[in-house]
Amino acid sequence: MSYDTKLMVKVASLYYKENLKQESIARRLKISKYQVNRILKKALNSGMVQINIIDPAKNISDLEEKLEKRFNLKRVIVVENFGLSDTELKSKIGQAAAKYLLDIIKEDDIIGVSWGTTINEVINHLPSKINRKVEVVQITGGSHELSIDLNCHDITRRFASKFGVNPHLLYAPSIVDSKKMHDMLLGETSIKKTFEYFSKLTIAMVGIGAMYPRVISTLIKTGHISGIDLEFLKTNGAVGDVYSHFFNIKGKTCDSKLSERIIAMPVEELFKVPYSIGIAGGELKAEAILGAIRGNYINILITDSNAAERIMEIS
Repeated sequence: MSYDTKLMVKVASLYYKENLKQESIARRLKISKYQVNRILKKALNSGMVQINIIDPAKNISDLEEKLEKRFNLKRVIVVENFGLSDTELKSKIGQAAAKYLLDIIKEDDIIGVSWGTTINEVINHLPSKINRKVEVVQITGGSHELSIDLNCHDITRRFASKFGVNPHLLYAPSIVDSKKMHDMLLGETSIKKTFEYFSKLTIAMVGIGAMYPRVISTLIKTGHISGIDLEFLKTNGAVGDVYSHFFNIKGKTCDSKLSERIIAMPVEELFKVPYSIGIAGGELKAEAILGAIRGNYINILITDSNAAERIMEIS
């Protein structure tokens, strides 16, 4: 059945522009509801009416896909960042990471946990009880001088409590004063037992530190690194670290005597973890995140749009 063009335009305008229901249009134009329905279908099929669906997340989806392809990452999750504060951003990234963890954690997983404020936010956004049988391992030493939102001992305990299990902790600082102390601690029975889990990890949650003043001052203030160590790292182009293993923008480890004093999971073991999840955001962390990706310290990235766009620019 053919319809007058003017009638088709009128029906389409009343329906799509004025949001009238088909029954109201039928009464107004003195035609049947069946005819109104047929006219609307014909208007769509003829191209008279065109519906464009705008996906607000398309730019984000494109960004995720570009990062995955460029760096051969298993998965990239990018959260939108329109002027979020540092606190708001960490919370939003933590929420996204928590959701992703709940999707991938399965029975008998062995999960490694590092430290940091963003990792703390991941735990904050997890439900209080997760019904999966897992083991939780602290992958870097701690420091009692750090607050609860940074301290790996407390973070690991809180994460393990979500699953109702006792964690495997590292009862040692992340960086000790000497190689002699390092070697002695690695011979201690409880620390050796925790180290044995590193090769069995199926998931690792990794915070990424950046070499900019606020972070560096925290490391010095807590005695993690000395002024000599800091100068060496700067000279060798260090841009960031994963649990105190420092690297440059190409991903190469900045080897120094500092590495002989680190009580943490060796980076060689991290390369073997099926799901090594880097969780960090903010444009200031872009170089550190890029170095972590290039060094294969992570194979999954959860970050924000500002950091993601900057990574694409500088890479």
